[in-house]
Amino acid sequence: MRIVDKAAVLIAAGWIAGCGGGGGVGPSAPPGPRSVSVSWAPNHEKGVNSAGGGYRVSITGQPLITLPYTSGPAAPTSTTITLPQGTYTVTVTAFAALDPQGGSTGSISAPSQAVIVSVP
Repeated sequence: MRIVDKAAVLIAAGWIAGCGGGGGVGPSAPPGPRSVSVSWAPNHEKGVNSAGGGYRVSITGQPLITLPYTSGPAAPTSTTITLPQGTYTVTVTAFAALDPQGGSTGSISAPSQAVIVSVP
């Protein structure tokens, strides 16, 4: 088995902005932490979607996020985190417990295309 799929990463930042009562546009949300959703296209290789497999989300300046396969047909393909104000680079890699020769040293995919996220 070899992991070759590069995940397509989709990012969405969401926050609650104030709502004015006058029917116009409400005030902008103040700068600060935001909830950011990261999702990606699934890797269909068996090792990723089996015990010991999953995904790792890398965000500059933040701890590595590991989303292991736990059960069901596939490993999770999204996560939501809170990020402080700033600009971040996000990539996703898939991993498996087995290496391409079937050994137990594991394997990791090439990272997805980097996505730049700006949190106001």
